[in-house]
Amino acid sequence: MRIEIAKEVFESYPNYRRYVVLAKGVDNSGKDEELEGMLREKEQAVRSCEDLSNYKEHPRILVWRKVFEDMNLNPNRFPPSIANLVKRVRSGKDLPFVNKLVCIFNIVSLKYIVPCGGDDLSVVRGTLLLGQAAGDETYNPLGKPQETETPAPGEIILYDTGTKDVFCRGWCWKNGDSSKITPETKVVAINIDAMMDVVPQEEHRRAAFEVAKLVKSKCGGEVDVWLLSPEKRWLDIEF
Repeated sequence: MRIEIAKEVFESYPNYRRYVVLAKGVDNSGKDEELEGMLREKEQAVRSCEDLSNYKEHPRILVWRKVFEDMNLNPNRFPPSIANLVKRVRSGKDLPFVNKLVCIFNIVSLKYIVPCGGDDLSVVRGTLLLGQAAGDETYNPLGKPQETETPAPGEIILYDTGTKDVFCRGWCWKNGDSSKITPETKVVAINIDAMMDVVPQEEHRRAAFEVAKLVKSKCGGEVDVWLLSPEKRWLDIEF
């Protein structure tokens, strides 16, 4: 299968980069107290960070709010995932331990203030594409598989070209239900997104390899790291 970013995404946002951590044969079952402890530490760091007191104006969140405005999505009503995560943590709420992989996403998201999430690849039938919606794709919100939505034409979505099933709406807004990561997940693609004008290249790389290291140590399996950029927009994988 292929994981790809459409050419028009980079044409509109030349500073955009996505690291993909590909993990095969993972064991995502059970709870991990060390991971949960790391998550609590990152939550406390976010709560005590003065730069996040007005989190909407933080450069690493503001850049995504502007992207959402470009997509005609009100970032107050449809907040980027990292904005929603920071808001929830700063309100005093602890994030739940869903499973090991999701916990790893949240740890790295909070540490670097970047969108980080992933998808179970076992359900993909075509190319997993980040690109503009045509408007005929279908989206079932996470936790609400009985509900169906249709993204607006031009909205940047992550979707399966084989089924037109949307895995994530609004670039990094909200995950779909079909590709959700569960304790039974064995093959996963984890995305770490950044705009190079606010996140240095080396820091973005460090975040990706931190994800990979945590996945390898806590879930096992075969783990690889790939960078998608204007020069290399796709990767082909077998599993």
